[in-house]
Amino acid sequence: MSKRRKVVISILAALGVLAIGAVAVVALVRSTIDDSRDQMYDGRLVDADYWTQEPAILSAGLGFDGTISAPSDDEQTSVDAGAAWDSALECAKEGGPTDGDRSSLALATGVTMSTLVENGAQIEYVDGLPVVFSWPIRTDTLRPSQFRFTLNTGEQPQVNVITMTPNFELNERNTVVMFADLGNRGLPGEPDAKYPVKLEIVPASDGTELMLAGPAGDVSATGLTYETDNTPYASGPTLVGAKLNRIDDVPQGEGPVGTFGNGTMPNDERTLFGDQGDFRLRMLTSGGFSPDGVRGVLPTDFETFFRIHATGTDGNDVVIDTVGVPVEVAGGTLEVIGISDLGLREDADGQVFYDDCYAEDRDNYLDIIIVGSDAAARNITDLEIPAVEGGYAALFNPGGPGQTPTPGIRYTAPGPARMQPVTIAIDDPMRVTRN
Repeated sequence: MSKRRKVVISILAALGVLAIGAVAVVALVRSTIDDSRDQMYDGRLVDADYWTQEPAILSAGLGFDGTISAPSDDEQTSVDAGAAWDSALECAKEGGPTDGDRSSLALATGVTMSTLVENGAQIEYVDGLPVVFSWPIRTDTLRPSQFRFTLNTGEQPQVNVITMTPNFELNERNTVVMFADLGNRGLPGEPDAKYPVKLEIVPASDGTELMLAGPAGDVSATGLTYETDNTPYASGPTLVGAKLNRIDDVPQGEGPVGTFGNGTMPNDERTLFGDQGDFRLRMLTSGGFSPDGVRGVLPTDFETFFRIHATGTDGNDVVIDTVGVPVEVAGGTLEVIGISDLGLREDADGQVFYDDCYAEDRDNYLDIIIVGSDAAARNITDLEIPAVEGGYAALFNPGGPGQTPTPGIRYTAPGPARMQPVTIAIDDPMRVTRN
C-alpha cells in the first residue's frame, strides 16, 4: 500500500470518527431536549399559585404579531418582521450587546424546543398569544386543539402549536402561549383589523380535556370562556392578579425544568436578596413585562414601575413607593427590598450586570420582596401600576418598540394604569402540589 493511500485512509477514518462523534452529540442534545420537554409536560406542580376560589380565564388577548419563530435575529431580519431592533443598548458585559440582546424576535431554534405540536404543524413568523388561567395547568392534559378562538371577523383559526415557556417553573404554570396566525396589527375600528375576541376551552381532537389544579383537586377547564375587545396594539399588558405570601426559608418549586431556564436561574427571592424579606407580593400579568419590548425588568426597578398601597394608622391610604425605606402603616412598618423572579443576581465576575443586557425569564410573574411585621403585611390593599399618566415609566410586552423604533412599524402599545387588589394569602398560601 502506498504512503499516499495510507494517508487518505487515515483521513477518512478520522472523518468517520468525527462523524460518529457528531451524530452522538446530536443524539445527546436531542435526548436532553426531549427529556426537558417531557418534564415540562409531565403534570407536576410544586407550590403552584392559584388566584381565585373558582377556575377562570383571566386574560386571553393577542400578544404580538409575526415575531415568533424566525430563522435569525439580525437587524434586517428583525426590521423586516416588524420586530424591535435596539441600537442604543449600553451593556457592561464583555463583547457588548449581541443580536439577541437587540432584537425582540423569538428564534425558531429556541421556540421548537419547548412546543407541543398537533397535525405536524410547522411555524415561521407567527403570532404569540398568552392565555392566563386563575388555576395552574395540569400540563400532562394540555393539547393545542383545546383552544378555540374566534376573531372579530368571525374566523376561527386553528391552533396547532403551544408552549408553557416561559412559565414552566413548577410553582407557576398558570399561563400557556399559543403560536399561530391569530391576527394582525390593526386597531379596533380599522377596516382590515383582525384579532381574537373570544376563547372557548373545548375537548382536544383526541378527546382529552384540559385539567386545572385547584385547592380541592383537579377540575376540567372545558366550557371556560373569555371575551375581549382589546388588541395589544391599542393597549398593552396589565395585572390580572396579586397575592401576598410569607417567604419560605427555602423557596419551593423555583428553578429550571431540565435545560429550560439555564442562564436566568436561580432567580428566587433568597438567591437575589439572601435572608432579607419576610413577604413575597407575587403579581400575575396578562403578558410579559418589559420597559420597552426589548430590555428586561431589573431587580432594582420597583420605583420605576410600581407602588404598593396599605391602610395607615389613621385608616387612610398609605403609598409605598420607595425601596429601602420603612413606611409606617397600621400594624407596623413595611419596607420594599426589590423584585425577584427575574434573572441572576448581579455579579461582575460572572458577567451579570443590571443594565440593558440583563437577561431575565420574561414570564408572567414578578415578585416584590417586602420586610415587615405580620400585622403590617395584612394591611396591604393594592398593587398599582401608575403607568405614564401617573408620571411613571410604561410597561410593554415583547412586541414593544425598544429604544430605537423603526419609522413606519406599528409596535405594541404601553400597558395601562392599573390598581390591582392584593389577596392576603398569609394564613392560606393558596398553592397546590401535584405529582
